[in-house]
Amino acid sequence: MKFNEFVKIYQQAPLIDSSTFSLYNEKPQSLRRQVREWVRKDYLIPLKRGLYIFSDEWRKIQPSVLFMANFLVLPSYVSLEYALSFYELIPEKVTTVTSVTTKKTKIFTNLLGSFEYRSIKEDLFFGFKKEIDKEGKEFFIALPEKALLDYFYLNPHFQGNFSELESLRLQNLEALNIKLLETYGLKYNKRIRKIAQVLTRFVKKETTRYKRL
Repeated sequence: MKFNEFVKIYQQAPLIDSSTFSLYNEKPQSLRRQVREWVRKDYLIPLKRGLYIFSDEWRKIQPSVLFMANFLVLPSYVSLEYALSFYELIPEKVTTVTSVTTKKTKIFTNLLGSFEYRSIKEDLFFGFKKEIDKEGKEFFIALPEKALLDYFYLNPHFQGNFSELESLRLQNLEALNIKLLETYGLKYNKRIRKIAQVLTRFVKKETTRYKRL
């Protein structure tokens, strides 16, 4: 297959999945070899094994890193530090896209970014919503309350006291749904249930202080 034919087939796709090659070529192995050559020529950018995106010159669709994060590992949703920054609950700008998954913990680094996945139990894989990026592509991201609890759950050194919460420099806490935070907290282990209770008191204290100011 010539590259211009390949472009016509995949240019409207946000990402190129090698599992679809057999739909367009009777010899998918041959097409895979061609793709490796196009990667060497910088026509394509590899995101992980078997997943590619066009280089700038041929790329018509620019999917967000949030969409790519969901696609790199299925199932997954964006959470932890990246989601906390997305909701402006922390002041820091986070560059690594952090997600949780029921699969193994892993990290992918490619030319378009760094993507980290932390493993979570299946019964804790909830509390996320569907959003749409600028290209109209859907992605899943944790609700702010779930992103906080995921963060504490996957950072076991947190034990649940005000000084720990203050060290995170949490902000815009008035946007949190306290009832949802309490409900979600009950689904976790004893340590996180305690943290959820302390966090609820902390949020109430901080939002009261904001109102006074």
